[in-house]
Amino acid sequence: MSVNRTLLERIRDPDPSGARSLHVSISGVKDSILQNVQRVLNTCQGNSLLDDRYGLPHLTTIRSTMPGSLAPYEAAIRGTIERNEPRLTAVRVKHAPQQDRGMDLRFEISGIILTDDGKTAIRFETFADDEGRLLVR
Repeated sequence: MSVNRTLLERIRDPDPSGARSLHVSISGVKDSILQNVQRVLNTCQGNSLLDDRYGLPHLTTIRSTMPGSLAPYEAAIRGTIERNEPRLTAVRVKHAPQQDRGMDLRFEISGIILTDDGKTAIRFETFADDEGRLLVR
C-alpha cells in the first residue's frame, strides 16, 4: 500500500511530475498524520459543512461522566481518528493521567502505518490545554 499525502497537502504543494502517488519518508508521513489528527480532534462535531460527524463531541458533553468513566470519550477519539485518518490502522486510545496533574485529560494514541515496506508503529500523546484544545505531540 502506497502512503499518500493528504488532499490539502497535495493542493498546497503539488508534485510537478503529476504523479498521483508520492512516496515520502516515514517521518514525513508521521508529521502529516500528526497534523491531521490535531485538526480533527480540535474540531467539534457539527462544525463541518461537509460531514456532521467530522470532529469530536464537545468536552462539556463528556464532563458529566467524569471522573467515573472516560471510556465514551476514548471511544469517540478512536472512532474520529479511524473515520478521518485512513493511513492509520489498529488505533488504540488510552486515558493516561499523570500522577502529579490530578484530573488531567491526557490520552495515549497508538496505531500502525501500513507502507509498501511493511508496518510502522506510531504513538502520540494528547492532552487538553487550559482552553479545552487537545494538543497532540
